[in-house]
Amino acid sequence: MVGQREARRGPGDAVKLAIVGAGRMGGAVLDGALRSGVLSVAELGVYHPDAVRRLELAEHYGVTALDDEAVHHAERVLLAVKPQSFEAVAPLVAQRRGSYLSIMAGVTAATIAARVGSGRVVRAMPNLGARVGASATAITWGPETPDDDRAFARSLFGAIGTVYELPEHLFDAFTGLSGSGPAFAAVVAESLADGGVRVGFSRDVARDLARQVLLATARLLEEQSPAELKDEVASAGGTAIAGLRALERHRLRYALIDAIEAASARASELATINGSRR
Repeated sequence: MVGQREARRGPGDAVKLAIVGAGRMGGAVLDGALRSGVLSVAELGVYHPDAVRRLELAEHYGVTALDDEAVHHAERVLLAVKPQSFEAVAPLVAQRRGSYLSIMAGVTAATIAARVGSGRVVRAMPNLGARVGASATAITWGPETPDDDRAFARSLFGAIGTVYELPEHLFDAFTGLSGSGPAFAAVVAESLADGGVRVGFSRDVARDLARQVLLATARLLEEQSPAELKDEVASAGGTAIAGLRALERHRLRYALIDAIEAASARASELATINGSRR
């Protein structure tokens, strides 16, 4: 079986992308690359320090399990490990000729470059939408990153959603809004469903209605601004404006703005804990 082999590749047959630590997000990037045709099965490989887990991941995704040497010769390495695991894997991937991409939260491009001995680093921050091809992904890079690495990053992360090229100082804010935002939207959906139950719907129907409201709203927001959509629904003396008054009374806007600010501040704190700003 595909996942039961481990590659010992040299520079002549190196994979185009080695994914180090194929967890949920790394797996989502891998799936997106394959579905979109950005990379083929033969061009992808996975690595995990635990050999058994490495083979399990390779079998699950249908790609090759890579040993240490194969990772070293890969054209590009995607660091998809937890930030606290980076120090352990850094020696494995350091001092390569190829480039680096990272989706590690809170670890800056400069920190990665210092650990691996290369300035060819692209830092990316996808969100949970990557699982369904609807991620919002921030990317940034250093001055030593060549154009072909930048183009590859745009293509790779474009396969899982929309790519935003941002200065790195906005990554914590991006995490607060885009990374944490699905949790806030889920609470809104849950609250809408609870409201539906309150006024008489069954739980299943209320959940379906809440989900449909958010799906339809998201599609409408592709065509008009939030303020325009709100004004269109909230007709004079109608039901929506009555509900909006209740939301304003309970300071929903303030709560959501405060949630984004708190999440962004926590992202900055975690970056310090992970060693990027010591």
